[in-house]
Amino acid sequence: MNKPLLFGHRGCPLEYPENTLPSFAACLNSSIDGIELDVQLTKDGQLVVFHDDTLMRIASIDEKISSLDYRTLKQIDVGEGQKIPLLDEVFTLCNDNILYDIEIKAKDMADHQLEQKLYQTIMKFGLSKNCIISSFNPVNLLRFKHVCKNSMKTAVIYSIDASVPKLLRKGFARHLVQPSYLKPEDAQAEKALTYEYPVVAWTVDTIERAEQLLAQGVRGLISNNPKLLKPLFTF
Repeated sequence: MNKPLLFGHRGCPLEYPENTLPSFAACLNSSIDGIELDVQLTKDGQLVVFHDDTLMRIASIDEKISSLDYRTLKQIDVGEGQKIPLLDEVFTLCNDNILYDIEIKAKDMADHQLEQKLYQTIMKFGLSKNCIISSFNPVNLLRFKHVCKNSMKTAVIYSIDASVPKLLRKGFARHLVQPSYLKPEDAQAEKALTYEYPVVAWTVDTIERAEQLLAQGVRGLISNNPKLLKPLFTF
C-alpha cells in the first residue's frame, strides 16, 4: 500500500445483499480499491463466501454453513434472490481488477483444510499479489503463512466486542504472527497507530471519521458505504 486504500465491507452491503456477487460487482464498477469478504468451508469442502457461522441472520435458517453441502447451500436465497457464492466465482468476476481482504472463518483448529484450499484457489487464479489474508485468530494466520511459505500479506483483526478473547481484542496476536497489517475496529484505530504496523481500520462509514483517520495516517479503511468515501481516495 503506497497510498491509503478503500475496501468495501462485504462489497456494497447498503445496495446489495452482503457477500454476494452483485455486492462485489458494485465495488468493481465504482472503481473501489478492494473488497473485504469472508470465507469458510461447507460440509463437502467447498470454499464459500459467507460471514456468519449459521444462516439464521441472513436466511432465517438455523443451520451451520459447515453442516450443509454446497448443493444445498446454493439453493438458499440470501436476499433479493441472491445465492451464496463460491470464492472461485468472486475471483472469476473480479479477477485482478481489484484487491481482496479475505477473512478466514474457521472454528476447527485441528483442520488445516481451509487454509490449504484458500491458498490453492488464490494460486489457481494468480491473485497472490492482490490478496491480504485476515483473521482474529493467530492460529489461522500462522497456518496460512506456513502453507504459503510466508509469501503473502496477512492482517490481524481485533475488536472491542466482548465475545472476542481479551488478548485478541487488544491485538496482542501481532506479537505472535508478525503480520503485514493490523485491522482494528474503528474505536481502536488510534491505539493501533501507536504500534509499528500499518493500520487498516473497520468499519468506517462517515466522511468525518474517514477524514480524521486518514489525517492520522491509516493505510486503509473498510466501509459499508465505500461509494460515499470514494472521493476521499482520489489522489
